Amino acid sequence: MKLSDLCEEMNKPIHFLDRPVPQQLILELLNHAVWAPNDGLREPWRFIFADNLHGGNLQGLQEPAPAYLLVVMREEADGYKQDEDFAAVNCLIQNFRLLAYEQGLGMHCTLHDWMYDRSRAETFGVLSNERIAAVLELGYSEAHSEGKSEASEIQLRFELL
Repeated sequence: MKLSDLCEEMNKPIHFLDRPVPQQLILELLNHAVWAPNDGLREPWRFIFADNLHGGNLQGLQEPAPAYLLVVMREEADGYKQDEDFAAVNCLIQNFRLLAYEQGLGMHCTLHDWMYDRSRAETFGVLSNERIAAVLELGYSEAHSEGKSEASEIQLRFELL
């Protein structure tokens, strides 16, 4: 499969199956996904996993999914380091998404208003010097491939200096 085909395939709608996502699999995928570029190898991330058995606090905040992974990042006083760390966290998320797809897992990367509520974030174990970068909704997925989509190709804005 070509990478361009993979990108299109991964962006199709996902329907999660009612099947548990093993914590061990998530840990294995994260051990590979952390090879994301970051100056000084700071690794500013931390992860909080919840599944249907332990994810009750996420009910009503997120779409239903077999598992959730909160991607938490350390906050830096230095704005430059903060931006660089946020970029590295997003590279890690993309690495994780590719690895998860390879294992038959679908993923939605979500950002919601509740993530910025400090008291709500603390209920999930987020420390005062951290913030939630994203919540990943995870599950084994049922393919919704019905051939190529008829949607028109996206026109990107591209300018030359």
